[in-house]
Amino acid sequence: MLSFAVLLYYFPSPLTMQHYVAFLFFASIFLIGQLLSYFAKQRAFNQIRQIIFILDSAVVAFGFSAVHCSLVFSGLTLICLWYISHIYKIHFMTLSIAFLIAVFVFYLGGYFLYDFDNYFNQGSSILTIYSLICFGVCIGLTHYFNRIKLQELLATKDYYQEQMNRYVQFSNQLSRYAPLQLWQSIMRGETQAKIDYKRKKMTVFFSDVIGFTQLAEKLIPEDLAFVLNDYLSHMAEIAKRYEGTLDKFIGDGMLIFFGDPQSSGVEQDAKRCVQMALTMRQQMHVLRERWLKMGFPELHIRMGISTGYCHVGNYGSDYRMSYTLIGHDVNLASRLQAAASPDEILISGSTYKLIRDAFICIPKEPMQLKGLSESIDTWQVMDKHTGVYSELQQWFDYEYKGFHLLLNLEEVQHYEHEQLIEILEKMIVRIQQEQMFTAESGVKRLYLKSDIIQNEINR
Repeated sequence: MLSFAVLLYYFPSPLTMQHYVAFLFFASIFLIGQLLSYFAKQRAFNQIRQIIFILDSAVVAFGFSAVHCSLVFSGLTLICLWYISHIYKIHFMTLSIAFLIAVFVFYLGGYFLYDFDNYFNQGSSILTIYSLICFGVCIGLTHYFNRIKLQELLATKDYYQEQMNRYVQFSNQLSRYAPLQLWQSIMRGETQAKIDYKRKKMTVFFSDVIGFTQLAEKLIPEDLAFVLNDYLSHMAEIAKRYEGTLDKFIGDGMLIFFGDPQSSGVEQDAKRCVQMALTMRQQMHVLRERWLKMGFPELHIRMGISTGYCHVGNYGSDYRMSYTLIGHDVNLASRLQAAASPDEILISGSTYKLIRDAFICIPKEPMQLKGLSESIDTWQVMDKHTGVYSELQQWFDYEYKGFHLLLNLEEVQHYEHEQLIEILEKMIVRIQQEQMFTAESGVKRLYLKSDIIQNEINR
């Protein structure tokens, strides 16, 4: 466009060597720009685009020198150049360099090829019309190609956004097959998926449902799967609440450990593990009552806990590995779980030393556990020490023959307090009446019961 504008400017004057030099300059810069554009598609587009703008500024300055800054043509060309710099977000440093080079080229062309006379003239009408046409074509083509580029970028963005959403979904699905803490550690770059292990002092927890094998013979697979998933989902949620690393489900059993990849210290890890076991036992009462109402048999759990040094890490092969732990205390926790009675929490001596100031524990007789050469001192965890906070106790769990009280005040709404008090008061009155009906020998006195009923009728 600049070459043809120079031709129109000097029309119908005969062409001289100066004009051929201008055409040669325009052609060489055009070829250099095309070459840079090709490399821009292969490499860093933004940097090469800045260089191309500097070349455009030099070409425009040389054209201004050739036409002696014709008003209409020069003004419209400057608007086009400004529009291009705005669309492609040319840096301020690039604009400064382009301006200095343009001034240098302008004065160089005027000094060696063109004179400095007849500047800022109106020019011919043909050049004016041609300038307007070129202005419209330049603005239109720049907008058109920029719009195409924008659409390509939006399409690329949508594609990568879709791929990222797919990978996030896959990541969320795969994360359910690995411990939550391990998955988070891998995503943060703190852990690598390679064969590796370390020795740490940890607290290990085993649990198992008593009689689940016999239950499998009585229930259809659908009901059995419901009970198992209901149990495991609640227990896993409790383990997550206390930040335990859920290693694996072993049928109806669970292996959970504290101390890796996150740890609050050996003592705090042990206390969190024991508190988790108590919460699981309380939750099991709730599940058992619900299952009984649904017609399922009564189920109980047993739990074992031990603290000691274990080797924890990735075991297996390069293409299939498992994050787990091995060691004496892992086997000890498993044996304690197998030796526990229904709803009993057995802990080893090493765990007892860490938690004895926070939990009520009863010593058991030394046990000779399977696979261990020596007898082991064990303790049964009863409840958490309440001390001066006994009045603020949130859980009440009492079970005797013919009596079972399970109260969780954390789940009771404020508008239910009055109703609960009324029910408990009726229970107390009814127990007192039953006590009056029964003699010291345990035989009920029917006549006294009749007298009480008659008194109630007279009232």
